[in-house]
Amino acid sequence: MRAMTWWDHETESIWSQPWGMSIAGELEGTSLKLLPAAIVPWNVWLDEHPETSVLQSPGNRYAPRQQKFTSDFVIGIALGEYAKAYSFNRTSGEGAVNDHIGPYPVVVVADAKTKNVHSFIRRAADQEMEFTLSDGTLVDVQTGSKWDLAKGIAIEGPLRGEVLQRVPYITAYGWAWKDFYPHSDFYNTG
Repeated sequence: MRAMTWWDHETESIWSQPWGMSIAGELEGTSLKLLPAAIVPWNVWLDEHPETSVLQSPGNRYAPRQQKFTSDFVIGIALGEYAKAYSFNRTSGEGAVNDHIGPYPVVVVADAKTKNVHSFIRRAADQEMEFTLSDGTLVDVQTGSKWDLAKGIAIEGPLRGEVLQRVPYITAYGWAWKDFYPHSDFYNTG
């Protein structure tokens, strides 16, 4: 496998980045809880989270700065025994991608400009929803409700107050994702 692994000096375990699991050593088979996260340029984070503070030690000249982000990667999602990868370039060009990962209905949105990714289970009010993207806002086809893309909360319409379940994802090169999820489907590759 060619994807990143980490060495745990305390337990002498080796951890797989894509799996979030120890693959060798004392903690082999132990899984970490995957939390939703974003890898975005600092200004994008700060726009969405203006209350953010940065810990900086005295004399440290480090300050968050702009970084160049490649878009040659996949958005990998694993739900139970099912896994699927979405090309960032293709997904960012499609707006809201309504799809299924095994039996799970998902919506994936990627922004080409900010490199921000959002993914949710697209179920609300006991029904499977279909979404479109309009000016940075998700809109469900069933009721016309508008949803906050960053939070997954309906902010206007009949479903106001409903919340979509966020789906954790990882970003990886396609070959690295395939190394760890060889059974994975790749979105719309044919």
